[in-house]
Amino acid sequence: MGVGRRARARGRSGKWAAKAFDKSVSSRFINTVTLVRRQLARALLGLSALSGPSAAAQASSGASSPGVTPAAAVLPARDSRLQLAPAPPELAGAELSDDPAMPLFSPLLLRLRWRAQERILGRDQAVEDEFGRIVPARQIVLEQSDGPPPPNGNALGRFVPIENEASLGHFHAALEQLATHPEQKNKLRIAVYGASHTQADVYSSYLRHYLQSRFGNGGAGFIPFAVERSWSSRSDFKVRARGFKTEYVQQKPPPPHGSFGLSGMAAVGGPHGRIQLSPENDTDPELTASQYGLFYAAEPESDELTISVDGDTPVPLSARSAQLEARYYTFERPLGWHDVEIRTLGPGGARLFGVSVERAQPGIVIDTLGIRGTRAANMLVWDQALWEEHLRRRAPDLVLLAYGTNETTDRSQPIAEYARELGQVLGRLRQALPDASCVLVGPGDFPKEENGSWSTRPRLLEIIREQRLLAPQFGCGFWDAYAFMGGEGSMAEWVRANPRLGAPDHIHLSQRGYVRMGLVLGDALMRAYDARHLPPSGRVQSQREAGAPASAAIGSAALP
Repeated sequence: MGVGRRARARGRSGKWAAKAFDKSVSSRFINTVTLVRRQLARALLGLSALSGPSAAAQASSGASSPGVTPAAAVLPARDSRLQLAPAPPELAGAELSDDPAMPLFSPLLLRLRWRAQERILGRDQAVEDEFGRIVPARQIVLEQSDGPPPPNGNALGRFVPIENEASLGHFHAALEQLATHPEQKNKLRIAVYGASHTQADVYSSYLRHYLQSRFGNGGAGFIPFAVERSWSSRSDFKVRARGFKTEYVQQKPPPPHGSFGLSGMAAVGGPHGRIQLSPENDTDPELTASQYGLFYAAEPESDELTISVDGDTPVPLSARSAQLEARYYTFERPLGWHDVEIRTLGPGGARLFGVSVERAQPGIVIDTLGIRGTRAANMLVWDQALWEEHLRRRAPDLVLLAYGTNETTDRSQPIAEYARELGQVLGRLRQALPDASCVLVGPGDFPKEENGSWSTRPRLLEIIREQRLLAPQFGCGFWDAYAFMGGEGSMAEWVRANPRLGAPDHIHLSQRGYVRMGLVLGDALMRAYDARHLPPSGRVQSQREAGAPASAAIGSAALP
């Protein structure tokens, strides 16, 4: 789809109109405009690559291969605000300990965290600034509120380490290999499974930006075509479809075949269906890609499909087989912004799962695989052989399983049955990936309202207890999101805060709240790795770890 047509399609309140495919506009003119625009952007990318190394790059220690981001991380030179500057005296710490209950930072890492926050929240809207200081609420676009001043939302949440941190050994070893031997370890992938918190792709998006800024941008990752009752709508890539329907594990009743693939969702096309995957911003250098892989299935009743890139000649693919069979189509293009379109031919249609979007260069890739309303036990309904094949093909070095909120409402289910099913899920994961690191991300505070006040559900604490007990039995870590939020009553405070971190439904977080979650989860995942790579003389503390108040009031004069 050309640039002008895509912009018009996106302008209709986010809704995609099928007739946009057939609008009578000169395709030659549109393709020319698109080509010129993308060639200009590529030229700018080339000029940026020819510029000298940034101050951050000069500050990083150790040699690295050309074009490879070393362990200490190299920043792009295009942002002049990212030049290294000395940390404020109150945050410097030459004799910081390796306390596992504390995160570890350097001036460079604090700046990378800041840049990843602004990538999502916008310029000057971060939770913490480039020195790790809590941003005063008066510097943020606030919501109007009545009554006493609420707490500064930016000051909420506390660092919580990964329990059984040794379980991250494989992940950290893979980071080491990526940083030092990219010719042997070209990609490090992370698979993030979960429910609506994960489907939102905000905390996982923060992890993507932060880790890619340190170890290289390996691409956007696997993008499922379908999500629960709709089409994938990440902030960076969009899916638009006509003549397809979604199938997912949370349907009532779920399809009996369980053919959902990697993400637990599939797009099933009828005759003459079309589905498109496009970058949301085709001038953003971070969304460029060069390596693609279509995941689809061959089945007895399916027919042929075609795939085309940027309007080129379609390539026919067979989707018929005597039995269910996983199939793939991989292709490469010059590094840039590309539109992928798949069409189904014939009455049988085809079953599609998604597209992997990556780059040839070494780096981090994060697959966000969340389904709203789902539970960990729903994975037991997936076709195990198909899911295992997809998962092994992606070969993640770290798997995050963020479930538990929806299970809190299953009061009729005995907690022993919940634990048994979760154990089966972890057993399946270990069967597919015996060596990968894994972390159970526990549920945050999920209260219920009684007589005008909010109280934590007792079952939530039972679920957290079972997750904590099960994780080490399967060689996994556990991260306590409930403790991170502040425990009992914390969700109500997050909702009342300004800027708000919790959603009014007292279940979900705001975009800022998920960024705050990503900040702490990222610090916890990297704590032991950074303890081995940051010399004590180069470490600093963030304001929180240096003894800042837990909840600074709006407009606090104590914060500059």
